[in-house]
Amino acid sequence: MSTIESGKLHSAPDDLYCIYQPLFSRYNCSMILTIFGYPKTGKTLLFNLLTEKKEKISKFSTSGNEFHKAIVDVPDPRLQQLAAFFATPPVYAKIEYLDAGAISLGEVKNSTFIDLLRRADGLVHLVRAFQDPEILHPLEPIDPARDMAAMEDELKTIDFMTIEKRLERLEIDVKKLKVKELLEEQELLKKLQAFLEQGKPLRAYPFSEKEGLLVRGFKFLSAKPLLNLVNADENTIKTYGGLVRPVADHTTTALFAAKIEQELLDLPAEERPVFQREYGLPDYRYIHDEFIKTSYGLMNLISFFTVGKDETKAWTIENGSSAYIASGKIHSDIQKGFIRAEVISWRDFLDCQGFAKAKEKGLLRLEGKEYTVRDGEIVHFRFNT
Repeated sequence: MSTIESGKLHSAPDDLYCIYQPLFSRYNCSMILTIFGYPKTGKTLLFNLLTEKKEKISKFSTSGNEFHKAIVDVPDPRLQQLAAFFATPPVYAKIEYLDAGAISLGEVKNSTFIDLLRRADGLVHLVRAFQDPEILHPLEPIDPARDMAAMEDELKTIDFMTIEKRLERLEIDVKKLKVKELLEEQELLKKLQAFLEQGKPLRAYPFSEKEGLLVRGFKFLSAKPLLNLVNADENTIKTYGGLVRPVADHTTTALFAAKIEQELLDLPAEERPVFQREYGLPDYRYIHDEFIKTSYGLMNLISFFTVGKDETKAWTIENGSSAYIASGKIHSDIQKGFIRAEVISWRDFLDCQGFAKAKEKGLLRLEGKEYTVRDGEIVHFRFNT
C-alpha cells in the first residue's frame, strides 16, 4: 500500500528558472479500476490476486453491499534500474482497485454501486466461464459471451436513462433561457441518445475534444474503457479462448483461471511449471503479471520518469500527451511556468552512466511545450517561479 510522503522544490543555480528535480511524493494513482460483475464470478478472488490481499471468500455468501479497496504499485523494472543508479528508493505509479461487489442480473440500474462504477477510470467486468455444480448460474447454462452482452446492455441502459432525464430538464431550461451552452448540450445529448438506440456503447462514439468536455461530468458508464475478464477453469479455458480480443474502441477481452492461478501462486515458483503441465496449461499467462500491461494498453497510458538524489519516480500520462500536459501531472505551478523540458531515454541515460556523458553525445535534449513525451523517457522541467 502506498503512503503520502513529503518533498520540496529545488532551486536552479540562477534566478531565471527552476529545474524540476523530483518534487514531492504524493498519491500518484495512474488510474482507478473497478471490478464488478454478476454474483459468484470470482470478483474477490481476482481482487486478492491483483492486490495480494486476503479478503474473505465464500461460495455461498449473498452479500452484495460490501466493497474492497486497495492501492498498489505498478511494477516497472526500468524504474528499479534508475533507482539503483541514484541509490534512492523507487516511487512507483499506483493503481487503485475497487471490488464493487455483486449485482443481480438486470439490477444494475437499481444498485447503489453505480457511484463506484462512475468514479472509475476503467471498468473490469468479471465473467463466469468455470463450472461448479454447487454454484448455480441464474441463466444456465454457462455462457460468457451472453453475459458480456447482457452487462453491456445494462451499462448502456443506465446511460440512456441519465441522458433522458437530463434532456427533460434541458427542454424546460432552453425554453426559458435560450443559452448557447444549453443548446449545444441538448444537441449533443440527442446525438448520444440516438447512438445508444443503435445498440452502440458510448466508448465507440467519436467525441471531439469540445464534446468530451461538454459531457465529462456525466461520467457515462458505457463510455469508460472496459476489460471483460473471463474466469475459466482447467476444463473450459481452452473452450473459450476464442473470446479473447485485442483492444478496439476502448474494449478488450482477456481469459484466465482464478482458482488455478491462486493455487499455483501458493506454490514455490520452481514448482509451478510442473503443476501447470498437470493442468494442461504449460503456457498459462498469470493475470497477476499480465493485468497491468493489459490495463495500460486499454487505457492508452505510458510512464515517464523523474530522477535525482531525493527520489526516482514514475508518472503516468495518456499516450500522445505533450510535455506541457506531462508537467501538469507533477504540479500546476510547473505547468504555468513551463519553459523547456530536458528529455532523455531511460536506456540512453543508463548506457551513458549519467547526464554529463549523455549531453556530450547529444542524447539529452531540450524540448518545448508541444513535444510528445514517449514511454520510458526521463523528463526534467525548466519553469519560471
